[in-house]
Amino acid sequence: MAEKQGFLTKEGGSVKSWKRRWGVLKNGAIRYSKKQNSADLGFISLQDAGHVRPVTRKGKPHCFEIETPERIYYLCADNEKEMESWVQVLNATKKSLEARPADKQTPTPNGGKAGLPAEKIGLNDFELLKVIGKGSFGKVMQVRKKDNGKIYAMKILNKKTIIERQELEHTKAEKNILQKLVHPFLVNLNYSFQTEDKLYFVMDYVNGGELFFHLQKDKKFTEERVRFYCAEIVLGLEYLHASGVLYRDLKPENLLLTDDGHICMTDFGISKEGLQSDDDRTATFCGTPEYLAPEVLEGNGYGKAVDWWSFGTLMFEMLTGLPPFYSQDVQQMYSKIMKAKLIIPDSISPEAKDLLVKLLERNPDKRLTDPSTIKAHPWFSVIDWDKLLLKEVIPPYIPPVKGKADTSLVDPSFTSEEVTLTITDSDISSTMQQNFQGFTYVGEGLS
Repeated sequence: MAEKQGFLTKEGGSVKSWKRRWGVLKNGAIRYSKKQNSADLGFISLQDAGHVRPVTRKGKPHCFEIETPERIYYLCADNEKEMESWVQVLNATKKSLEARPADKQTPTPNGGKAGLPAEKIGLNDFELLKVIGKGSFGKVMQVRKKDNGKIYAMKILNKKTIIERQELEHTKAEKNILQKLVHPFLVNLNYSFQTEDKLYFVMDYVNGGELFFHLQKDKKFTEERVRFYCAEIVLGLEYLHASGVLYRDLKPENLLLTDDGHICMTDFGISKEGLQSDDDRTATFCGTPEYLAPEVLEGNGYGKAVDWWSFGTLMFEMLTGLPPFYSQDVQQMYSKIMKAKLIIPDSISPEAKDLLVKLLERNPDKRLTDPSTIKAHPWFSVIDWDKLLLKEVIPPYIPPVKGKADTSLVDPSFTSEEVTLTITDSDISSTMQQNFQGFTYVGEGLS
């Protein structure tokens, strides 16, 4: 989890100009970018840093400096209180880094090495509490870390199944995406490790229930509630796309609510990395039938526009109770996605109708896919995007959970299962085991 984030004004290195940057402190380093939803420009590692202290800079109030072996970084906060907060948090992080062994390292935000310490992590560090999910590759458990008592969700994948189903690249991509991306509306990876037969992702435990569960219970949501969820998803997709990631599986089952009612996008198992340009294309046929864009079904290659089709489908479903082209017969549903007329109920407002028509445009070149234009659409006119990103907008619905460990909104068919880990016979060759090298990751434990 990010220890602190917010806007800072940073002095350049070779060119001594001041630029406003969005800073995120995580894993012992400040990552900075042009804005909240854009790709990283660089990072400032606190490993081996000297002092972090307030400083006076001509014409620049609320400044502080970070002394590193490479250079001294100068940054300014928006006010005195924020500056003091940054200095306090950075010094606390620096102190915790100094207290850890110097011979262990963990990846830095850009994927390289910067001497950041990594604690040794494994299954024995966690107490298994409850089963909270299952899938074709393994299961998800609620766990407690023994040394600090924190509650997490542990996703457990069988290596043999991954290899047999040729999902190795997808699994690697999921780990890379979870490791490098930090955003208020994306699930956070804290640790990853492996045993002879399994891979383990240790993520934030988000216990407000799947959006799918709430939608089934309520049949459909009010337009105000749909707008709130859609707005947070827009920011999440904007950030993913700016980071070169195609989500490819936007659906209610992959959207969790936090205990205070915010969206958390999860499951990047079929996401695709490396699509930096809007013109970049991929061709793998994957996703969930109800949410597939026409160009995926055509099989001629597709880009980021598919996520916005899925977004339109999800928006329609939240407003009406069903996806726009739903059929129990999958082939018939594919046919409807390709050819059927979009029928929008009169109960939906004109502004929402207009946005749906533009998102559910079959021609990806004509589809509304620009996040800035989407955010400027009249249906979102009441949204304060800056406050939303900072989670300063009160959600329209607060899940009825009691505390961070509550599992009352998890399907009882999962939580009633026996909490055991089966050891599978691992006949994975040493050559195949090499495919899982570098899987260990420690992103927390710096507090």
